Amino acid sequence: MVQLAKRFEVLTRFGGALAVCGMLWATGCASNAPPAASSSDSAAASSSAGAPASGPSPVPATVGESQAPDGVSVFVVHLMSDFEGFKKYFEQGEPARAQAGIKGHLLTRLDDGRVVVHLFADDVVKVQDALRAPQMARYLERNGAPESSVLWLTENEFVKIPTTLPEGQTFSLYLKLKVTDFAALEKGFKADLPLFAEHGVIGEGLHKSFDRDIAILHFVGTSREKLASLVKRPEFGELLAHGGSQGEVKPLIGPDVSRSRPPTPLSSK
Repeated sequence: MVQLAKRFEVLTRFGGALAVCGMLWATGCASNAPPAASSSDSAAASSSAGAPASGPSPVPATVGESQAPDGVSVFVVHLMSDFEGFKKYFEQGEPARAQAGIKGHLLTRLDDGRVVVHLFADDVVKVQDALRAPQMARYLERNGAPESSVLWLTENEFVKIPTTLPEGQTFSLYLKLKVTDFAALEKGFKADLPLFAEHGVIGEGLHKSFDRDIAILHFVGTSREKLASLVKRPEFGELLAHGGSQGEVKPLIGPDVSRSRPPTPLSSK
């Protein structure tokens, strides 16, 4: 883990290069949002978005599509006080994200003052190069950047999204896991697709860090209550156990408030 200005934590890195990339994701996407405000939920927010017990392992200096054939996902968690200001700026930043290789996004608002951003990209090298550009550094000291941000860079191991965007309200459930057997987790994840559907899940994704130490599960559903009940099912607990999940699991659930679909539909392997 690398801690940087404005309490930014990077949980996967390209040697030392992603330390710079991580800061740029945090401030480049939300630099006009006011600083985060303290609240009774701050400690819980920090804990549930916290880093694993051990720091991340370096990944190869060059990681391209040949090593991530289904593309990559960037997950960013921001803590802030003015969500509407953040959302407005985020939506205005779509052209800049496209230049960085971002193909689509899903923005979820949590109850404790945080937002979770899931960004889809095809080529992690293109994303890395754009974020390392010198002009990006200007975002670091801009007023109003989120006080606390956490980033994960992952490979898309399994992604399934609806063929058309739903018209009604959707909700997202995110889980970040430290695992010892990703292959077993992947096998169980695919076997449990009918279980997910029972809980109103219309899209799901399984993502792994490049050192296979961290897994992120993302479920999109039509009912917040059903998503919350999914993590309480014994079968779901067995799924996490198969992957050797370590530590307390703290799900993040909230309404989706902004989204753009990748131009090419993603599908499972």
